[in-house]
Amino acid sequence: MRRVGSVLFAIVLAGCAARKPPVCHPCFWEYQPADQKKELLEVYGDRHMDDPFLDAQRKLLLAVVKQDAKAACDVREEIERLDQADPARKLLASEIVAFTAEGCGADTKAAFQTASANARAAGASWKSRVYLALAEHRFEPEFAETTIAKKLVVPPGTTSFVLGASRIVVQPGTRVGAQVERTVRDWLSYQLAWDEKAGDVDAGKLLTWHEGARLRDLAAAAPVKIVPLTGALAVKHGDKWLGADANGVFRYEILDDKIQYPTTFVWHDVALIVDTHGISALVEPARRAGVSLVVGCGDTTGKMQAAYDLARAGVDAWFPCDRFTGDIVGYEAPGVLLGSAPVRAEGDHAIIGDRPIRFAIDETFVVEDFEGRGPLRYYDAPARYFRALAAFIPSLKIEYVPVEDAGQSTRVVERASALGADAIAVRVQTDEDAGPVREWLAASDKHRAILLHTAPYPAGYALFGEFPSQTTFADPKPTF
Repeated sequence: MRRVGSVLFAIVLAGCAARKPPVCHPCFWEYQPADQKKELLEVYGDRHMDDPFLDAQRKLLLAVVKQDAKAACDVREEIERLDQADPARKLLASEIVAFTAEGCGADTKAAFQTASANARAAGASWKSRVYLALAEHRFEPEFAETTIAKKLVVPPGTTSFVLGASRIVVQPGTRVGAQVERTVRDWLSYQLAWDEKAGDVDAGKLLTWHEGARLRDLAAAAPVKIVPLTGALAVKHGDKWLGADANGVFRYEILDDKIQYPTTFVWHDVALIVDTHGISALVEPARRAGVSLVVGCGDTTGKMQAAYDLARAGVDAWFPCDRFTGDIVGYEAPGVLLGSAPVRAEGDHAIIGDRPIRFAIDETFVVEDFEGRGPLRYYDAPARYFRALAAFIPSLKIEYVPVEDAGQSTRVVERASALGADAIAVRVQTDEDAGPVREWLAASDKHRAILLHTAPYPAGYALFGEFPSQTTFADPKPTF
């Protein structure tokens, strides 16, 4: 029987000095603002939550951030003693107890057996089998890669094409699966109030930014059932962490920082992600929950591979953060994949997308780009999409305009004006981004803007409402 990984791991902390910890939790803070960690410790240290389970998770988060192994083990015992009636909460509590057992000197086998039984009771049969295999040290994960099948044929003699015709129709009662982070919970923004019970959540309890804000818009347009997709499993394969597909095959890369979260629990080479972020972590829980639409971040290749596999199964996906939409241009699958697209009510249902705008095949597109790394890298989303589009339409006339900071959309619109171009592709995050684009659109009804990585932000999303016939999104399936 093969153990998962070749190293005996400690608790999620570096609790046992003689053992190499499974993940570098302190590394997370290397990429955050200098005072972020100090502020977090102060805020959570002063806070108390009435729900004993949520308060225990708060204390455990503090212990992980402080690297206080004794405090973590004390909280673990506290969680183990809690009587949970809800099956989802009971499962999560037992998962936390299992993943932290070894580092606290507890019986790992018994803990994972309990987690297995609770997973079965909660309807998570695959997780139940995984936990039983972990208890018996016989878990052998299966790995595979996903290749996105693409086909985009430009008919001979084509003179124009349409972006934004793609749409997702969301009927009343639709089950919508959502990542946990930025929708019902956001540990880094001090939001831990979601009760983690099974079933859908009231739209009024959704967070008011990013995916949470767009889910609120969707719920306002149609009475949908929003189901948080938590407790995803990931396995380390080489130097990457991978999320699972509907069959439990680990395929989709999950970035290291999500594994470094103090709310992610790791035992050997297996991770339990409570605060799921990105579609790469959502495929298995989405299929298990039986949702027909998934909402999450789409900012990596792994997330787009996961979205594609959902679409192959007929499940739609909406990812307002769409830096990697270029990866799925021309995808072939029955499900609909949409990036930074708006949502509206139509009768008793909602429509995501459906903003068709025509472009001439020979007109000039002025496209924003960013060449650096770090938090500003999302400004390269327009260039990524158009480079992918140009692979199918080599005759496209594209003028790339690099920016070096937020609020530099003036460079794009000024270049468009200098060239006499009527089409731009741009990311709008801030008011400084929005102002020049708004003025340029208002100057002529011939001016049109393709907005990428824009829907999460109030300043950018407003442009969809102000200019409904002049703004659209980076459609993965252009029509000719």
